[in-house]
Amino acid sequence: MARAEVPVTPRAPGFCQDAAENDDSGAYFAIGENCIKVSGSISYTYQQAKQSAGVPRFVNRNGTVSQNTVSRTATASTGLEVRRQTSLGEFKSTIGGEWSKSTDDGTTSGSAYFTGWSVGLAGLTVGYTGTLMGFWEGSFLTSASSPGRSATSVVYEHALDERNKIAVGIESSLPTSPNASTDIWSFDFSNPVYAMRWRRETDAFTTHVSGVLRRADFSRSPLLPFLPDTAATRTGWALSAGMKIPTPFIAEDDEFSFQATYAVDASSYLGTTNDLVVYQSIVRSLGPTKGWSAVASFHHAWSEQFESNIFASFVSVKAELLAAKPQSDTFRTAVNLYWKPVAHLKFGVELGYVDIAIEPNGFAGYFSGNSGRSYIGTLSVSAEL
Repeated sequence: MARAEVPVTPRAPGFCQDAAENDDSGAYFAIGENCIKVSGSISYTYQQAKQSAGVPRFVNRNGTVSQNTVSRTATASTGLEVRRQTSLGEFKSTIGGEWSKSTDDGTTSGSAYFTGWSVGLAGLTVGYTGTLMGFWEGSFLTSASSPGRSATSVVYEHALDERNKIAVGIESSLPTSPNASTDIWSFDFSNPVYAMRWRRETDAFTTHVSGVLRRADFSRSPLLPFLPDTAATRTGWALSAGMKIPTPFIAEDDEFSFQATYAVDASSYLGTTNDLVVYQSIVRSLGPTKGWSAVASFHHAWSEQFESNIFASFVSVKAELLAAKPQSDTFRTAVNLYWKPVAHLKFGVELGYVDIAIEPNGFAGYFSGNSGRSYIGTLSVSAEL
C-alpha cells in the first residue's frame, strides 16, 4: 500500500509510524504533532433474489427497501481520523461519509450522508458512534441481525489493567443504522439510555459483556385516549455477551465470533430494524415487548488471495399489543468467497438466505403478508485506499 513517509517531528513520528505499520488500510501522514489517517473505498454490487412471499428482498444502503428481484448498488465512502498526543492523553477525532445509489432507492442521483463522527480525549468520547452493545463484526453483504448499530452518545472508558477495560455511557436515543434519516449531530437526553460494558482481551480470546437501561415511552400512541389506565412508560433494558476466538490451529488469520442479546422494551438492541417494536407507536402496547437474538460467524483464510466467511443469526420478538400478541422470528445466513488478486482490490461472491415468520396471534392487519423466504445471490467488487 502506498503511503507518504511520516516526517520526523519532535512528538508525532513514534506513535504515527507505529499506527501506519500496524494498519493495513488507509494512508497515514504526520503534520506537525498530528497523525492523520485518510481512508476511502468504492464498490459495486449486483444482487439477485428468489422470493417465496412478502419479505423485502433488499434493504438498500440508504435504508430504503426494494421489492425488485434484481438490485445494483454503487457506493463510495471516505473517512478522516486525526490523533495527537497531549499531556492528558491521546486526542482523537473522526468523521465518515458515504454516497450510494441503488436500484429503486427513490433517488435519481443517489444519497450522500454522514455515517458517524467522534471526538475523544483521555478515555472520554463524544459523537455518533457504535453503541456499547455492539461487538460482533462481519464482512457480509447479506444483513445479519446484530447489535452493532450506532447512537449519539457520551462514553468514558477506563483500563483496569492491560487486559480489562470498562466503559460507561449515556446514549441520547435508541440506536439506528448509520445511514438512517436521523440527526446525528444533536443530543436529546429527555429519554436517555444508560449503558455499561466490560471487555477483556487476551491472545487466546476476547470477551464482551454489556447492558443498557432506558425509559421506554409509549405515550405517543394514537389510541392512548381510549386506554387511560394503561401505563405510558416502562423501564426497558437489554443484556449482551459475546466472544471472539482466534483459531490459528486451522489457519493463521482464522477467527470465530459470537454474540447473544436479550432485550425488554429495547428491541433495537437486538440488531434489527424490521421488528415488532415499531408497532408500539401504532397499536397500543399493553405489556413489554421482549426478544432475543444471537449471531455467530467464522472467518477462514484459504491463502493470501482467497478468504471465506459464514454466518448465521436469529432474532425472536414478542409483543403484547391491543387485540394482538404477535411474534416475529427471523433467521438469516450467508456464505461468501473473496478473491484479492492485488492489494486493496477485492472481488466477492455471496449466497444469502432470509426466513421471516410473523404470527399475528390476534388482529392480523399490520402483519399480513410479511412472512416468507428469500434467497439472495451477490456479486461484488471493491477497491480500498
